Amino acid sequence: MSGIKPKRSPEPDLPGRYLATGLGAFLLFAVGVPLLAPDLVRTNDEPRVFALTHVAVLGWITMTMFGALYQLFPVALGGTVRSPRLGRWNYWVLLAGVAGFVPSFYLDWTPGVALFGCLVVGGVLHFAFQMLRSFPSVQYWHPMAFYVLAALIWLVATIGFGLVYALNWHFRWFDVSDPMLAAHVHIGLAGWLGLTLMGVSYKLTELFSLAHGRGWILTFANLAAWNVGLLGLTLSLLFAAGTPLVTGFAALLAASALLHVLDVGLLLRTRRRRKLTVDQWHGFASLAALLVAAALGVLLASGHIPGRNWVVAYGYAALAGWFGFAILGKSYRILPFLSWLHRFSGLAGQRPVPLLRELVDERLAWVSFSLLVVGFAAVLSGLLVGDAVVVRGGGMVYAAGALVFAFSAAGLVLPLALRRRPAAPANGAAA
Repeated sequence: MSGIKPKRSPEPDLPGRYLATGLGAFLLFAVGVPLLAPDLVRTNDEPRVFALTHVAVLGWITMTMFGALYQLFPVALGGTVRSPRLGRWNYWVLLAGVAGFVPSFYLDWTPGVALFGCLVVGGVLHFAFQMLRSFPSVQYWHPMAFYVLAALIWLVATIGFGLVYALNWHFRWFDVSDPMLAAHVHIGLAGWLGLTLMGVSYKLTELFSLAHGRGWILTFANLAAWNVGLLGLTLSLLFAAGTPLVTGFAALLAASALLHVLDVGLLLRTRRRRKLTVDQWHGFASLAALLVAAALGVLLASGHIPGRNWVVAYGYAALAGWFGFAILGKSYRILPFLSWLHRFSGLAGQRPVPLLRELVDERLAWVSFSLLVVGFAAVLSGLLVGDAVVVRGGGMVYAAGALVFAFSAAGLVLPLALRRRPAAPANGAAA
């Protein structure tokens, strides 16, 4: 694969432990949706809903992105991660924080929210500063590098808001209004998670679809529009809530989302591998969910929503739809690649080794995708109409799809989490 340097890959256990934890949290989130259906259709402002949200945001998506960046930063951008050893130790800090933070929210135990929230903050800040300190070593300034750099800055801002709000949950310094909470949510979702996903998507679409030859004008235009829109939305939520400014900046973000979808579509038109694969169909589902979330976001910003269940629907479309389908789809590429790299690359040329595509059961992948799409659509519909029975039924279908995915992925990711590099690669290892 051109443009990628597998020999720069870190020890497999560094990204592997984050990816394996993300897989476990994904299952917990998938099972939690049907169990909490009555709460989800009632309101977003409920401790158990907060707990489920942080399972998805911190346990699943952030853990997965940390693991992916530990792998892609050196391999795709040619950078050198500062102190991987601290990255391993930091994993345990972050894991302990999330493992205590989520149940504390669920049980509404305010000392636990403050205490474990500080652990989460410490773990996330360490990762952010470790990556920021590593950026001067980047050799290939692909657009992904600029997106990730902006995302890390938003991550620091997100965790700053989170620390204040977590401590305030216990000490009650001030009332956190809906616009203030919305500002925290959006710099986390759109700033940290959104920009990271967009940047990684450009790189992986280019690599795995063999899509080259396009310029990056739209890509950088989208980066600028997204950041301007998000900065304006955050400031207007904090200082001008209820004014047309909030709607205007939300509309700018929605327009930027549309530009991103158009940009990825144009990139895919240049692909040399013409047959659409299951991971690409996950990508299409993700982009469709992004547009749904963007439309709902503008509606919410305008203040014209039937009830708080629409706020939950908006969050679900973003988390399970935009981020979820993208992560699962890319896993069908990243996990076999990592597994092959660390298990078979040193044996290539000495004895027969499997091909990348042979490490994934494509039939199970399609079964999982079908269940996830049906379940996602049903849950989203149930949230919009406020029907807990529909949410529960759709959530069970989605959870079934998640189990099928986990069955396929566990055999690839769990060995990585426990594995250090076994030996120096033999001559002729794949590059």
